[in-house]
Amino acid sequence: MTVTWRSAVSYALTVTIGSWMTGAVVDLAWSAAADSLGLWVSLWPANPLSYMFLAAATLVLTLTRRLTAPVPQWRIPLIDGGAYLLILLLWGGLSAWRDGAAVPVDDAFVTAGFALLTLQLPCAWLLSFWRARHLVHSQSGSGTVGAQTAGI
Repeated sequence: MTVTWRSAVSYALTVTIGSWMTGAVVDLAWSAAADSLGLWVSLWPANPLSYMFLAAATLVLTLTRRLTAPVPQWRIPLIDGGAYLLILLLWGGLSAWRDGAAVPVDDAFVTAGFALLTLQLPCAWLLSFWRARHLVHSQSGSGTVGAQTAGI
């Protein structure tokens, strides 16, 4: 049995957009307190690379949930949290490399640290754990949707 495409996409969108919005809102609060909203706008809504991150993370999480075998519910945040973190590191490193950074790997880990401070990563883990209970599986071969969840 595998997770249905609809369930996998819904799961990935919830985790990706929910965690990204949490990070943006927390950073907005910090930027407003520091009177530096211009930097916030350039990092979050006006940055086209952030939307590429959303698309890449959604695609990777969808494929991860769709193509992996059903696992216990507690393992889903571990697997998908690692995939989300990997995409975040790749995105941070590639955007730093594009901007001409001397050591893009350092900037990638700074991006991950920033995601921890803005609660983006913890929110992704929590949303992954929450949505893992609602994944719908299809029986391999027939395509009918069963009401079984990943709590094996």
